[in-house]
Amino acid sequence: MEKNFFLQALVLTTAHHSTAMKKNILFLLAASMLATTFSCGDKKPLAETVIDDPVTQSSPTPTEQIPRVTLSEEQSRCVEAGNAMAFRFLEKMYRGGNLVVSPLSLQYAMAMTANGAGGETLREIVSFLGYGDEGLEALNAYCKTMLEQLPAVDLEVDLRLTDALLVNDKFPLLGSFQKSVQENYYAAVENMDFGQPSLVAARINDWAKRSTNGFIDKVLEPSEISADAVAYLMNALYFKAAWAGSKYNPMFREYATHDEAFTLSNGSVRQLPMMRTANFYGYAEMDGYRVLALPYAGGKFFMYILLPDQNDLEGLVKKLPDVSWNHIVSSLKHDAEINVKLPKFDIENKFSLTDALQQLGVEKAFVRGEADFQAMFQPQKTHYDYWISKVIQKARISVAEWGTEAAAVTVVEMVGATSVGPGRIPKRIDFFADHPFVFLIGEDSSGAILFEGTYTGK
Repeated sequence: MEKNFFLQALVLTTAHHSTAMKKNILFLLAASMLATTFSCGDKKPLAETVIDDPVTQSSPTPTEQIPRVTLSEEQSRCVEAGNAMAFRFLEKMYRGGNLVVSPLSLQYAMAMTANGAGGETLREIVSFLGYGDEGLEALNAYCKTMLEQLPAVDLEVDLRLTDALLVNDKFPLLGSFQKSVQENYYAAVENMDFGQPSLVAARINDWAKRSTNGFIDKVLEPSEISADAVAYLMNALYFKAAWAGSKYNPMFREYATHDEAFTLSNGSVRQLPMMRTANFYGYAEMDGYRVLALPYAGGKFFMYILLPDQNDLEGLVKKLPDVSWNHIVSSLKHDAEINVKLPKFDIENKFSLTDALQQLGVEKAFVRGEADFQAMFQPQKTHYDYWISKVIQKARISVAEWGTEAAAVTVVEMVGATSVGPGRIPKRIDFFADHPFVFLIGEDSSGAILFEGTYTGK
């Protein structure tokens, strides 16, 4: 059989799930517009691999709306730490172009990974996430609280946080680690034969597609599945919300969108479709930039636009790691009618986060012989070293008149090897996002940042 796997097999299914992964997946030969092939001895093309026992999705689904996310003082500090990490992360990922990433998705994937770490490896991961003083127990409790409450704070917003582990059946997890990720992260734990990279990638991609409502349909290629892979720890974050308003009084009206000038960082000008609205939105003038908060649906989630006073997006991004997110949000006022212009945009990108994580202090986890993940897997007859080979995130955001849809999937690949104001005439303020800016999506009661990125107009 040729080792030539071109696989795009991501098929939604509601077939009954069996926890014991079948070692032989049934291949269905069919004509397909996707034109994906799998070459065997008779050279017949195989169109799609149907995932007949997809990875389980086990996150809680809220049935009743709660008034706010309720956090302890310790957990509120966790939010602040996570948001500080988000700004450091954005600076490391910014390359001068359009960007969307999810610091929250990364938090969850790395937090699950931390439960299998020990020693300096654990300390580095927990410190990177900003929980150095509180420790792993507090991190787990915070993640569980947010996972349960964040989707329930506004039922008009479709928000899903989903976790899963796909494990090489030759390397079973320790019961203590599996219990922790299942109880604190509602993570589905699935075992399978990792002998065929195409099938491993297919199950990961199928899970990612279902977990993001089809918004992200492919995360890994078969060629990205390492031969020494022992587990994939995965988080998916999906967000879909209409802007605040109503059918008859929407925030943005399509007929009001027109092509207008957008000045790029190099001074050149492009004509881009600019949406328009005006209302008493949250607004603040900060040191060198202005902030606009546009509400979604029930007013619990917001898109924040950070617009540099000068056309210097790079300067703003470099400044953010020294800025308190709480200070930005607490500075917002609603005393003026804001005349808004905001471009429509759609950004999708995929990044290896390995270099950024190492630069931010997570070093030993990526080094064979130095990483300590013995708390994750059951002992083998021969001693194995385990380490993170790569962390990949794929994210996408679409902003239009109706609202916003955004999703991110983060995958941590573990490998192993043997040891070696009303009533007054309002003041009016123009907020024209007509040059590159930073955007964020956050939840108001918790203060958590879900997504962040940059829009350059390119």
